[in-house]
Amino acid sequence: MELQELQRIRDDFPALRNYTWFQNGGVSLTPVPVHAQYVRLLQEIHERGPMHIVCPDEELPRRRHTIERLARFFSVDAGELALMRGVSEAFQTVLRGLAWQRGDQIVVTSNEESAVLLPVLQLRDRYGVEVVQVPLADTAGGQVEAAVRAFTGRTKLVALSHVGTDFGYRMPVLPICEAARQRGILTFLDLAQSAGLFPLSVRELGCDFAGVLSYKWMYGPYAAGLLFVRQERLDDLQVTYAGGRSQQWLDFETDRYALHESAERFQYGPWAWPLVHAWATAASYLAGIGLDAIWRRTVALTTRLKRGLKEIPGCTLWTPEAPELSAALVSFSVAGFAGTRLSAALRERWNIAIKPVKRGPMDGVRASLPFFLLEAEVDGLLAAIRTLASEKR
Repeated sequence: MELQELQRIRDDFPALRNYTWFQNGGVSLTPVPVHAQYVRLLQEIHERGPMHIVCPDEELPRRRHTIERLARFFSVDAGELALMRGVSEAFQTVLRGLAWQRGDQIVVTSNEESAVLLPVLQLRDRYGVEVVQVPLADTAGGQVEAAVRAFTGRTKLVALSHVGTDFGYRMPVLPICEAARQRGILTFLDLAQSAGLFPLSVRELGCDFAGVLSYKWMYGPYAAGLLFVRQERLDDLQVTYAGGRSQQWLDFETDRYALHESAERFQYGPWAWPLVHAWATAASYLAGIGLDAIWRRTVALTTRLKRGLKEIPGCTLWTPEAPELSAALVSFSVAGFAGTRLSAALRERWNIAIKPVKRGPMDGVRASLPFFLLEAEVDGLLAAIRTLASEKR
């Protein structure tokens, strides 16, 4: 990516003037074209009224077009998508749509965040479901082997974060999903930390269900989401919460109804459609830059940071070095610093926004590297860590 193009892109993110931004994996900054579309849509409602009521012939086709744009971005059929408020709701829809019995098993990794871990723990406590946590492995082959080894005749669902939010480990999801399918086990993927980083065909990941977000690496407004349900699995998932917008039709005289034949049956609203429309604009924004270019830039930046961190005495890198085993998150710790203190020092002394993380043996920080960061900003973070580490020696 040429410097001139990079500077043009950075101009789309005016918040970069306020700090050095390593927090994109929490909630992303919003680029000017996406913000402008969002504001325009809100202004339209202010000036013209609720669009689906006053101008349904204009708004309803626009909504269909928005879902179709998002479907193309993820290389799925529009009928395989249901609007959600986020990955959490998408996963809950899957969990509540399956019939659980005491002794059933659900397989997750040992590094899942609350969006995945908390619902399965609640499932354990409510229904007696066994939660099997697979440890992280050093290699893709070892990870696949560890996951498959956890499968039994009672395993009902495998739920994985494509990229783990704490350690930044990218799971080899395709072979795991294929192995699960061969055994009749369903699969769900949390794509919050991968969607928008590289070309992503959700169907080709091999999963039966997936959840995606408008923010983080898609740079849409906070917050909207989608549930992907593979066409072949639509009838394997029951509709637990039927509500307005789940139905194909509803007869108020006879109390008869029919749900949508598509994944729309799993959605119930309402939603803030300006958020969803702006998300589609964000997808087009990323496509215009090019997902391949975004990923190449991400790999270059994360590799630069990882190599630099490994050279600093007292610094421990927790994220795999290989790009195929990681994404845009780089987690590390510095001897003598708790993560909260390290994050605070970086913000107070160098105006670097970065997330503290305490998980298992790690007590450090997580750097999220959007593709528009400069090499000088990565080097600035390394210089700050080098200074702090030296002060502890």
